[in-house]
Amino acid sequence: MPLFGNLLSRVSKDGKESIRGNYKPKKHPHGSSRYTLRKSLKSSLAGGTKLKDSVKCPDGEDENEWIAVNTIECFNTMNMCYSFIQSFCTDDSCPTMSSLKATYLWTDGKGKPQELSAPKYIDNVVNWISEQIDNPEIFPVDDSPFPKNYKASVIKIISRILRVYAHIYHGHWDKIKQLEVNQHTNTSLKHLQYFAENFQLLGEKDYETMKHVFVTL
Repeated sequence: MPLFGNLLSRVSKDGKESIRGNYKPKKHPHGSSRYTLRKSLKSSLAGGTKLKDSVKCPDGEDENEWIAVNTIECFNTMNMCYSFIQSFCTDDSCPTMSSLKATYLWTDGKGKPQELSAPKYIDNVVNWISEQIDNPEIFPVDDSPFPKNYKASVIKIISRILRVYAHIYHGHWDKIKQLEVNQHTNTSLKHLQYFAENFQLLGEKDYETMKHVFVTL
């Protein structure tokens, strides 16, 4: 199944077909360099380029822009994968944001870390990442220079995206397989892994949390 496939219909709790949740992908302005780079990424995959090679920055392109395109793509595909099981991830079924090896506390960097249910935590993650991507001081537009803390910001975004995958694989993998979207989910995570490894965006702690999954992809 293609990484960027059009997966609209999924099975709901009552077994009937339903349109996936409130997934709305981030889009690049038409005609922008990121729009062109994303088309290049999609074309290379459609043309049979290996996933591990597809994350490498094309010759002559701005590496920071390429990182931005892939970061947003990883965010979009994570949202899609979570939308598959969103109706099954509730405060009652998932009272904590947990993975096989960790329980995550939410913090926005201002207050004391909080223990939240998985759906509330993931809502915060999605909103927080959206704010980072929409902030021109982090992801500049109109050929403005990238900030000095750009890579550090991307590392934090990748870390939080990975936490959502960690919860999906730990808490909802049986449902993912039941819905027959396991191949798409695996490919999406593999893209994140290859991208993060290629640009050194994956911390050792985050890697160890998902190592047991990475070795099976």
